[in-house]
Amino acid sequence: MKSAVIITVYKRYKYINEALNSVLSQTVKPDQIIIVADNPKMLSSSINTTVIEADYPQLGKKIFEAIKALGDDIDIVYFLEDDDMFHKNKIEYINKIFEKRRDIVTIHNSRELVDEYGNQLSSSYDIPFEVLIHRNNFRKINQQYPLGLGNNSSYSIRRKFLERIKESLSNINLALDTTLLYLSLEHNNLLHIPEKLTIYRVGTGVSTYSKVANYSKFLENKNKLVCYFNRVLEDFRYLESILTNCKQCKKEIQRTILFLELYLSAEDEVFKCDYKAQLPPLNSLFFSSIKYYLYRSISTKDLYNITKGVLGQIILGKKKVSEMRSKKGF
Repeated sequence: MKSAVIITVYKRYKYINEALNSVLSQTVKPDQIIIVADNPKMLSSSINTTVIEADYPQLGKKIFEAIKALGDDIDIVYFLEDDDMFHKNKIEYINKIFEKRRDIVTIHNSRELVDEYGNQLSSSYDIPFEVLIHRNNFRKINQQYPLGLGNNSSYSIRRKFLERIKESLSNINLALDTTLLYLSLEHNNLLHIPEKLTIYRVGTGVSTYSKVANYSKFLENKNKLVCYFNRVLEDFRYLESILTNCKQCKKEIQRTILFLELYLSAEDEVFKCDYKAQLPPLNSLFFSSIKYYLYRSISTKDLYNITKGVLGQIILGKKKVSEMRSKKGF
């Protein structure tokens, strides 16, 4: 069983050597390494890799180009972001699962969290047990562990299935992990394993986990996050439009879209982004929440929180709500 690792790099080369070394030091070496980078000149030329130049932020489009460059004999594909790392036995461990479990097309593994300096963090967002996730149990697990299935670098997938979904991936801006999750559930299932085979570096890019002491820096980070969510909202809207088989997935996506629209309706009034998604007026957002409540996409508590959020923006004003969120978040 032959494997390939797709590494994506975009305007961030500080940790790329650590990411590459974690691949090159695997107990079972990958048969192909593909690096998709905006500036290939920043990479070491001594490593035998397939390099694709892609000077744009759209992650799905980068993965699409990498898939086209896969060798004909590749069976399993791993993903790695430029600031993450693999544990040395990740490929060996997961390859064995794919060999044994022919019914599995996608595997998600748990993560060891480290800060930007590589220091291990005590926090954990993972699902602490092995579970086969399918259309019927997905929402329950996802609501219990809302961050448990995240991180691009924790996904591995059969090449045949990746070829099947590559056109859909090409339309994705940033939410690669979410897309791999939902498309896997739309067509098959997904195995989550509790082994921490990925080292996930938090706080180096757009992260809700990073802590800063300076309020101006906090607002700078929040601005990046707001711009990120604008693009991710479009990814969720696209996914909602193409899913037909996984009803629970569709409902969870509808819920996510509502909360993103509510969040951005205030934040887009304050923060500047190169791209902003088109948002519905607040009254439309409220009526959508009622519809999705009746459809059971959202809970009674969700409906209460959305109603409260809409009224807060109407009464206090969007800018004031954004300011209050920032002060509370800091």
